[in-house]
Amino acid sequence: MKERYFIRKDGFVEKKIGDELILVPLADSVAKMNEVITLNEIGAFIYEKVRTKTAFSVLKQEIINTYDVNADIAEKDLNDFIRKAIEKDIIIERN
Repeated sequence: MKERYFIRKDGFVEKKIGDELILVPLADSVAKMNEVITLNEIGAFIYEKVRTKTAFSVLKQEIINTYDVNADIAEKDLNDFIRKAIEKDIIIERN
């Protein structure tokens, strides 16, 4: 299976509050300011890791090591986050 790579998308102001990370899009219109995104602890962890282009396998191993979960749970959580993050346009997949 071909390795997948991800990188975060530019255009957000970040604010860390406890274990959560708040993302506010930088935009020319007030309407875009209503699209505030809140990431939970694991989402914030993944978002921080994709500051540079990062492989899915590396992200999965980082989750396993940091949160002491098995590989199946790490993979499921990572896939769920990536799908939602791509939909919300905060990360992109890169080859």
